[in-house]
Amino acid sequence: MSNTTTASWRGVTGDRAYKKVTAHLMPILILFYILAYIGRSNLGYAALTMNVDLGISDAIYGLVAGVFFLGYFIFEVPSNILLDKFGARIWIARILITWGLIIVATGFVQNATQLLIARFLLGLAEAGFFPGVILYLSRWYLGRDAAKSVSLFMLAIPFSYMIGAPLSGWIVDNVHWLGMPSWRWIFMLEGIPSILGGILCLFILPNAIRDVKWLEPDEKEWLSTSLDAEAALKPVKSTRHFSKEAFLNPRIWALVVVYFAIEMGEYGLGFWTPLIIERIGQNLTATSVGWLTAATYVLGAVTMVLWGRSSDRLRERRWHNIVPTLLCAVALVAIGFFSESMVAVLFLAIIIATVYALFGPFWSLQTYFLTGATAAIGIALINSFGNLAGFVSPYLIGLMSDMTGNQFAGFYVIAALMVVAAVVLFFSVNNEKLRAQEEQATAEAQALLASE
Repeated sequence: MSNTTTASWRGVTGDRAYKKVTAHLMPILILFYILAYIGRSNLGYAALTMNVDLGISDAIYGLVAGVFFLGYFIFEVPSNILLDKFGARIWIARILITWGLIIVATGFVQNATQLLIARFLLGLAEAGFFPGVILYLSRWYLGRDAAKSVSLFMLAIPFSYMIGAPLSGWIVDNVHWLGMPSWRWIFMLEGIPSILGGILCLFILPNAIRDVKWLEPDEKEWLSTSLDAEAALKPVKSTRHFSKEAFLNPRIWALVVVYFAIEMGEYGLGFWTPLIIERIGQNLTATSVGWLTAATYVLGAVTMVLWGRSSDRLRERRWHNIVPTLLCAVALVAIGFFSESMVAVLFLAIIIATVYALFGPFWSLQTYFLTGATAAIGIALINSFGNLAGFVSPYLIGLMSDMTGNQFAGFYVIAALMVVAAVVLFFSVNNEKLRAQEEQATAEAQALLASE
């Protein structure tokens, strides 16, 4: 493994450009993703009282939680194509506003069928946000910065739980305005900020490097030339969205398999953690459940940033993906031995930490393979099948909980998928080839800049 630091290869101009891009774009994107995740995950806290009000069993709740991802799966590839066509500013604003309106409307559902419809429509509305941002970041950050840039953006996920969990728990315990149950207020109060965020997006999010005034001309030239040199070396590229390179390349489908396993772990935990904690600590208030849930994500946030930085600093992708995958599999099995103890909360935190550690190193892999139209399609395919796990995972956990009486039975299936993902990663990621590609792109960019 190399100990090369990121500061040694960008140069002074490149370092300035990198810092400015991060300072101007990341706070905006993190804020928007926090709103997205609070909007999709607040179902878990509403369920603390909603399930009884609407007569929803564990299996039906798992279906309600998962149907969001069917809508997401159906519209994700078209959404990313439209983002590529219309630009990030308009399309991300559209996503924010429509999902905010649907979250607010969810507060007025009267039965499980209406809730299913609302969650399906929410998936359609939000589809394309995450892969759109990953595509957007690939047009501002080079591959050697990909793991830490993605992990920095994805801090929004644990942050959303740290904010949303105690907030939603507090609403459950304290907000019963106008004679309406508190779970309805969770949706209504937490949907409005997304609408406001969409309006803000229209004014502040730049579409491309050429649009910004906060980069100097030499910084724009360095960034554009470096990204173009990197793109020219990527093996999967096409100018057409609908092409064999975009849909049939084995590199893309290897990443699909891995990300499906990762998302099985993330979404299984995301929707079930509040209920699991409530059942272990039977006398806990909803607010206490919220704070404990938030605490499990603190380790995830720290691990995600440090592991992503480590992957970029060491320029190592294979083992930075494999190690957390296998540790997650072990923790998923071990948690079942503590099903009646608060020790299970510690294992929930470990599972969350290992899953979140994967995000930066995993999403860095696509920067070595995809560019242009194939990036729009490939990223959307990877994420759409990954998010299909968001349908399978909570429903699987709920169904197996009903069938076996063990709320952790579904975790064993997810653990097996994690082992499969580790095997795929071992055979599909070659660190030496990725490093050679990085060095060639850097050398070619430097030669182009020197000749101008």
